[in-house]
Amino acid sequence: MGDGEETPFSIINKGSEGEGMYTVSDIVQDISRGCVAHNMQEDRFSYRILFFVNGDGSSSKHYIDTQYDGIRKALENIIRNNLTLTNSVVIAAVTVWKDEEIISLLSKAYGFSLDRYFRQINGEYSGKNGIVGYGRYAAR
Repeated sequence: MGDGEETPFSIINKGSEGEGMYTVSDIVQDISRGCVAHNMQEDRFSYRILFFVNGDGSSSKHYIDTQYDGIRKALENIIRNNLTLTNSVVIAAVTVWKDEEIISLLSKAYGFSLDRYFRQINGEYSGKNGIVGYGRYAAR
């Protein structure tokens, strides 16, 4: 999958009407901006992707470690392997260990919901977000 391609695995509403949708490319760009802001050479660190799988009234926290060149594939696999019509996936943080401290590289959490995607393309979704707690989205 190339940069900018949108699939059901890489789309969610941004939470406000008319703002469009997030893609995996948006997350990768946010990570790159975080690296620049912290004066980091991207290929010198191991990245930890923290994500939540929310559904059926519960939430579970998970993480994956990857190198910079594997971030896109890791994000796609997280979404593809965990997203269903009855739950949502939230990429809550991407962190690195630098100078004996943990640096967060994302400016916000990114939620993914197939239900919202299908409701929006059918004109049934107004764009109101369902944020619950620490950047986690409620599956609706």
